[in-house]
Amino acid sequence: MLDFISKGSDKKLRTLHRTLTLALVWTLTAVAILPVVFKWPAPPAPAHRFLDLHIGFWYLVAAAICWSIYHKERVSLSRAQTLSLVFLIFLLTSIVNQVHLFTVDQSSDYFRSMSNAAWQEALNDIVIQRSPLAAPHSYRFLPNAIVRWMQLTGLDYGTARDLYRLIFGLLLFYAIYKYARLYTNQVGGILAMLFVAAVYPVSFERYAGQLTDPISHLSFALAFIFLGTGDFAYLLSTLVIGSLAKETVLAMTAFFVLFSRREKGYRLKAGLLSLATLAAFFGVRLAVLHGGMSYLQVSGVPPDFIRTNWADSTWPPLFLLTACAFLPLLALGWKETPLLLKRQIFFLLPVLFLSGLAFSWLHETRNFMPLVFVSSVIGARYLVHNNR
Repeated sequence: MLDFISKGSDKKLRTLHRTLTLALVWTLTAVAILPVVFKWPAPPAPAHRFLDLHIGFWYLVAAAICWSIYHKERVSLSRAQTLSLVFLIFLLTSIVNQVHLFTVDQSSDYFRSMSNAAWQEALNDIVIQRSPLAAPHSYRFLPNAIVRWMQLTGLDYGTARDLYRLIFGLLLFYAIYKYARLYTNQVGGILAMLFVAAVYPVSFERYAGQLTDPISHLSFALAFIFLGTGDFAYLLSTLVIGSLAKETVLAMTAFFVLFSRREKGYRLKAGLLSLATLAAFFGVRLAVLHGGMSYLQVSGVPPDFIRTNWADSTWPPLFLLTACAFLPLLALGWKETPLLLKRQIFFLLPVLFLSGLAFSWLHETRNFMPLVFVSSVIGARYLVHNNR
C-alpha cells in the first residue's frame, strides 16, 4: 500500500515538474522575442570599465549550464566520469566555436563589400526590425533576439555573438550526448559528440555566419530525443519554438505523422502537431510580410534557382563530407541499428537535400548537420557494440 502511494506521489511530482518546465520554457521564449516584437535598437557600446562585469554575467550563465549537466549526470556516473563529460562538452564546444570564429567571423571572403562580421551585425539589426527585405532571415529571429538582449545588458555585438554560441553550443553537445544515450552507453555518447565535432567545421564553408544554427541544430537534437522518449508535449514545444530559429525543424511533424501511428492518441497528437506547425510557419511570415508570400519570399531565391544550384560543382564534396560521412557505419551495422534511427536517416536525407536544392544553396552543408547527428549516433553505437 505504501509503495503504491509512493509511486502515485512520484508520478504527480514528475507531472508537476514537466508542467513547470514547459511553462518556464514558453515564458522564457516569450521574453526572449520581445526585442523583435518591439523592434528595440542596439544600445551604444558600454564604457570599457563596465564591460568585464557584463561579460562575466553571461559566463556565469554558461557555468550554470555546466553545473546543471554535472548535477543531472552525477546521479548515474561517478564524480570523475561526470567531470570528464562536462569538461569534454565544454572543450568540444570551445574548439568548434574557435574554428568558426577564425574561418567565418574573422573572414572577409564571402562578401566583397564588407567583412562577414560587419554583415552579421547589419543583418542582426535588420532582423530585429522584422524587415521583409531580409527574408528568410527575418523569419528566424529568435537567435537575433537573444543576442539583442545580450547587447541590452551592455555587450557589443561580437562579444554577444560569441557568448550566444558558447551557451547554445554547450546545450547542443549535451543534447547530442543524451540522444546517443537512448541507444548506447556512455562511451557511445562520447563517440557521437566526437564524430559531430569532427564534421562540424566542414559545414562552416560557404556561409557568412548568420546566428540561426546553434538553436536550429539544438531543436533537431531535442526533437530526436523526444521522438525516442515519446514525450509529445516536449516535442510540440521544441518544433514550434525551434521554428523561430529556422523553420526546417517543422519537417519533423511529417516524420511524426508518418511513423508514430502506434502511439496512444495518435490522431489527436498528429492533428495538434500539424495545426501548430502551420500556425508557426504562416504566423511568423504574416508578422513579417503583412500579406501574401511569393516563392521568392520563402527563402530569398527565385524558382529558376534550382537549376543553378544543382549545377554548382562545389556542393558534392562538401555533401559527402557531412551528410554522408558516417553512412558506411550504418551499412556495416544495419542489422543492429534500431528502426527509429533508420527511419530518421532515410527521412532526413531526401527532405534536407530537396529543401536545400529548392530553397538554399546545396554547398551550405550546415543544413545537413541534423543528419550528421543521427548518423553519428548510429556510427558510435555500431563501434561500441562491436568492440565489447
